[in-house]
This record gives sequence, structure tokens and C-alpha cells, in this order.
Amino acid sequence: MSNLIFINVDKSITGLAGYDYGKKIYEDQVKGKVDLSKELTITFPNNIQRIASSFIQGFFEDIVEHIGLSGVEQLIKLEVSNEHLKNSIYNNLY
Repeated sequence: MSNLIFINVDKSITGLAGYDYGKKIYEDQVKGKVDLSKELTITFPNNIQRIASSFIQGFFEDIVEHIGLSGVEQLIKLEVSNEHLKNSIYNNLY
């Protein structure tokens, strides 16, 4: 199992939104492919400039259930196009 995930979305998309879409991306691209007891790096493509809280909550729901919010802060490293987006993701988990 790799603990490095590259999220794959259409290059024309600049924003991600929707709880169900977040859950689908997680289930298709992450679930069962990582060890949530170890540090995990999730890389979003540089074309993604905005991520809505609904997408974040859908995407991270299973992860939060397994390791809790403090586990996300300790074990999940995000690689995104800018620092503001990274902060937005962490802030929208709550």
C-alpha cells in the first residue's frame, strides 16, 4: 500500500464541490489503497484552485471516522496549489 495519493481529476476543472463527489473521489482513488495508521500525503493537481467545504467533508469523512480530526492533523499532509487552499481544507473539516 502506498501512502502517497495523487488525486486525478479532469485538467479543465479548477474547483471541487459536492459532498457526494468528494465521497466518490475518495472511494475511487483512496479507499483501500492506503494505510491510515501511517503518514499519508494527498496531492491535488495544480489546476485545482478552490475546494468547497461540501467536497472536503465528503472526501475526508471515512478518514476522520478512522483516525479522528487530531489524526488528520498529525498524519495527513496535503500538497495543493497554494497555502490558502491547504488552510481552507483543514479548516473545513470541523
